[in-house]
Amino acid sequence: MASIIEQVEIVLLVTAVVAMLARRLRVPTTAGLVLAGMGLALLPGTFSITLTKDLIFDAFLPPLVFEAALYINWRELR
Repeated sequence: MASIIEQVEIVLLVTAVVAMLARRLRVPTTAGLVLAGMGLALLPGTFSITLTKDLIFDAFLPPLVFEAALYINWRELR
């Protein structure tokens, strides 16, 4: 099986592809991610990624904060 870094890269790649497809198909991104997650869970070669505090803070949180900052409504923030 692939190393942990390769597994995280695969999951992030799948997430990016699902987000692009969801935008093109005008489907909520969260619904696409749930379906993709169920599909990944059913694959025979399961991923052995454990969600640690370091993984969440270093890999997942910065892109989420960046995207939120891009699409923030400044009038509502005030």
